[in-house]
Amino acid sequence: MQTPGVIVILYHGDQDLFRTIYTDGRELPNDPDPKWMGYSVGRWDGDTLVVNTAGFNDRAWLDYNGHPQTESLRVTERFRRRDFGHLELEMVLDDPKVFTKPVSVRINKVLEPDYAFPETVCENEKDAAHLMGGTSLRLSANELSKFTGTYEFATDRKATVVLAEGVLALQEGNGPKRVLIPQTETIFQFRDNGDGIEFLGEGRGTTRQFVIHAAAGDRKASRIDLGLERK
Repeated sequence: MQTPGVIVILYHGDQDLFRTIYTDGRELPNDPDPKWMGYSVGRWDGDTLVVNTAGFNDRAWLDYNGHPQTESLRVTERFRRRDFGHLELEMVLDDPKVFTKPVSVRINKVLEPDYAFPETVCENEKDAAHLMGGTSLRLSANELSKFTGTYEFATDRKATVVLAEGVLALQEGNGPKRVLIPQTETIFQFRDNGDGIEFLGEGRGTTRQFVIHAAAGDRKASRIDLGLERK
């Protein structure tokens, strides 16, 4: 959504975020109130929109792989529409408390004509199991409890699996809880995007690992609280 003084970007996903980019000539504030999406100002450099963002909080991850960020993060983006159907985005992430040097990322966007944002359901989790079709499988709380616990992708990159109101959910770090819908007794599907998760290696009534199957590749995490449970 674009006007001469402001651009708003709508993100469709599990949280339906929006982001405001001010293009009225203002500068970044010296001491902005920390926010999840930061504070953004933009200007035009020819046919390229240059956006500078600061004022992030330190409660988010940069990606699902768990790369951290701090309040010192600064992001510079360059949006260029190469032609009618293609948008080039270059990002430079500068966070001296995390990275030894700025990190550059390039992303190519392709227009999807006539796309209409579907409604995202935000529902009490006690009803989450009924919000996704494709399976009539229902597992008992006792069957689901063997998956609950703390898992680790790598050092300081943890995830927890919890059970509430008969529904299983996965939370990575401080991220949102993502509801899991059973497809088999050990394979589940994320309600928010359809990715799969498979629990492996049962031992003493619990699982030892899980693997997330996604388009970007598989990610495996190992359980780290088995020793405590055995005691």
